[in-house]
Amino acid sequence: MFESLRRWRHTMLPLPVKYGSRFREVYKFLQEHQNASREELESYQWMRIKAVLEYANSHVPFYQRRFKSIGMLPSDIKSREDFRKIPYLTREDVTTYLEELKSDEFEKLKPVQTVTSGTSRDRLKIFRSAEGEVWRKAMMWRHFHNIGYRFRDPRVQFTGKLRFLPEGRFTNIDYNENLLMIEQYAINRKKAPEIHRILREFAPKLIYCQPANISTLILHFQEFKLEPFHVPIVYTTGEIIYPQYRKAIEGFFVSKIVDYYGNRENTVAAVQLSDGRKYVQTEYCNLEFVDENGDEVVGKPADIVATSLVNYAVPLIRYHTDDVGICHGYPADAVGNYPIMEIVGGRGKDLILSKRGLIYPQVELSVGGEKFERVRAEQMTIEHLHVTYAPTAKFNGADDEAMLKRAYEEYFGSEFQITIEQVKAIPPTESGKNKLYVSQLAMDYLRKQQAD
Repeated sequence: MFESLRRWRHTMLPLPVKYGSRFREVYKFLQEHQNASREELESYQWMRIKAVLEYANSHVPFYQRRFKSIGMLPSDIKSREDFRKIPYLTREDVTTYLEELKSDEFEKLKPVQTVTSGTSRDRLKIFRSAEGEVWRKAMMWRHFHNIGYRFRDPRVQFTGKLRFLPEGRFTNIDYNENLLMIEQYAINRKKAPEIHRILREFAPKLIYCQPANISTLILHFQEFKLEPFHVPIVYTTGEIIYPQYRKAIEGFFVSKIVDYYGNRENTVAAVQLSDGRKYVQTEYCNLEFVDENGDEVVGKPADIVATSLVNYAVPLIRYHTDDVGICHGYPADAVGNYPIMEIVGGRGKDLILSKRGLIYPQVELSVGGEKFERVRAEQMTIEHLHVTYAPTAKFNGADDEAMLKRAYEEYFGSEFQITIEQVKAIPPTESGKNKLYVSQLAMDYLRKQQAD
């Protein structure tokens, strides 16, 4: 009775009404604007670029200093070639100068805080304005609508740690959106049968997930010989869909995969449409594909540099995403007038290779987060993981080391032999990433899969 009343209270109003009048206004605009001509889309995007440049120069100390250093004002920027004279904004810049990147109207813009993915000590804290959040939500719902998913259709999303849940629970239902949230840390052999039951009972029209997460879960389903079932749409984001992932997802859920390219910084958005290609959402962002000389290129791998057109609380202008992609321009057979792109690098997760195939481990170490400066597991053989850790001042010797080893052993069961070693420091990998797992076996396996 209580759950029924909760559901009724949250669903008595249509979802767009609950989102507010500004959402409805932006959503209506985006629905209509997607039918604009290429010239109209490009003109609108350039207007938004100029607007964010003018705002940043008037309200953001970092950009006031930056424009002065290059001897240019927004009024001097007449073309995209001029725009490319603005230096890249790096992740390090955002970390170092976050306070200076905030608008002097920061509080007025009602910012929402988020963090990028990564280990807890390497996550990038960022803010987006309430208006930027409206645009993000409206843009996502435009895509959902275009792929056949409607307001309040049942949806499942694999998410990060839900801190508000009581001990032992790993799911929560948002009745407002008819959304079942499942912690990705619950993706393990022990909980797989329960997750399978929960998914079948909820009967989602769409599962929102990272490809490695859902593929790992499917491996566990298959290990228990659990029955496949149909989910109309598996909506993937956050990483490249390798052939093994696609085969697993399509084989188990008998569904279509729709991929979305975005980031937590909310500077990029490209959506997959009916022809299977990704279309850059130019009302929301500006993407540049630049070579080592800083020149824009088409048809070959290039660094992706992004500008958010909707977040004035912390404007990110010419932000170097550390992703690699290819811009394909405007093919004649495209189903829309937006530029087409693909993501080809920079999105890989920390994979290891088991006898069952690739897996994306989610060992939960939050209970010991204050005890370890950094932790990394290197795959030595198909059956051996060697874990190194650098302790903090709060580390408590043998007890904490035993806790660390136990976390890995409980997660992997007898699949891997776990050895532990304390070190003074764990440096980034050659690519500059602070990875939780390093596995040459997994990388070799991926390359072979792609070659096949």
